[in-house]
Amino acid sequence: MIRTLRSKFIFFAMAAVTVLLIVLGLSINGLAWFIFERQADRMMDTLVNSDGTFMRQGPPPDGRAPLPPPERDMMRSARFFTVRLDPYGSVIAANVDQIFYVDVDEAFDFAEKAVSSGKSSGRIDRYRYRVKTSDDGEDVFFLDMTREYLTMRTLFFVSAVIAAGSWLIVLLFVILLSGRVVTPIIAGMEKQKQFITNAGHELKTPLAIIQSNNDAMSLIHGENKYNRNIRSQVTRLSDLTSNLLTQARLDEEAELVREKVDISELAGEILKSYEEQANIRNVAIMSGITPGLVISTNREYFTQLLEILMDNASKYTPVGGTIRLDLYRESGHIFLSEENTCDQKPSEDPERLFDRFYRGDKARTQNDPGSGYGIGLSVARSICEALGGKLNTVYPEDDLIRFIAKF
Repeated sequence: MIRTLRSKFIFFAMAAVTVLLIVLGLSINGLAWFIFERQADRMMDTLVNSDGTFMRQGPPPDGRAPLPPPERDMMRSARFFTVRLDPYGSVIAANVDQIFYVDVDEAFDFAEKAVSSGKSSGRIDRYRYRVKTSDDGEDVFFLDMTREYLTMRTLFFVSAVIAAGSWLIVLLFVILLSGRVVTPIIAGMEKQKQFITNAGHELKTPLAIIQSNNDAMSLIHGENKYNRNIRSQVTRLSDLTSNLLTQARLDEEAELVREKVDISELAGEILKSYEEQANIRNVAIMSGITPGLVISTNREYFTQLLEILMDNASKYTPVGGTIRLDLYRESGHIFLSEENTCDQKPSEDPERLFDRFYRGDKARTQNDPGSGYGIGLSVARSICEALGGKLNTVYPEDDLIRFIAKF
């Protein structure tokens, strides 16, 4: 239990830290990229407006608000080249004085690509370009962004390294502190389970005495409605005590003893034990049990799972209704399905049926001596999970409920 809670605490804590670091990293790098793009736009505006001479800076194109000019030294250290085209689109000349690793022929190729794209601005490889049109033709300006891209790449790498290092440091602290965090929780849970176990065992003896005294009084004075009421309530309390003890044992996550069990035969035997009770209430019991299904499981808990499902169906199936139990193999899985007619489909989420002490129709169940306490289905799900399966419920129709256990 301690190991499981520590693992969950570490997982969720580090998941939150991971999300935080990712958000911070994306925010920092995104803001840096935005600033980089704005700076590149200002440099390109300066380059285009000055025709590559930096002797003047006119207003920015497209009617945008004027921006402060970049530092003059930054502009003079920029690497760029320009290509001149005549009004017919033919390359006339190129100026590659401000860049060392692009010759005139390469500049012509870049210009042809830029013009053929049909865009007035864009990127080609590591160069940003912009086309300036005049009556004499077109000028294509190319600005080398290699240095800026390297800066952004370095920033991303550094931020990633810092984030990874921070993540590992936080992980170390979380691991060291997780024991102190979960210890009070474990202590509280252990006290709760111990209380339930002790209370359950303490209730067994007085319930047995009450039952024996009630049986003795019925023999001496004869059976009457008071004896029957006492017997009914003692049975309910005994079932509740048994379910609480089962839940407490399952919460301990102890390893279950497994054996080869013919669950088809077991289901058939349990089904027969409910036939007489169903006949009294005019409830039809049907089955579709595939014979010879043998699995490795805990016989006691699997029996209790079947009994809880059948007992729940017997209590809440209306007079004249039907109960159907199916057990079959499909796609490598074992399916246990219990289906019965019920009152009108409730508006609540079917998952609430598995909440401890939840009962759908409180007004009816509280006045019905045969109803349970709302713990049975919760125990059934815990048993199913302890046996390596899953238990869910669906409403195929408004007056039909189905519980499906998959192993």
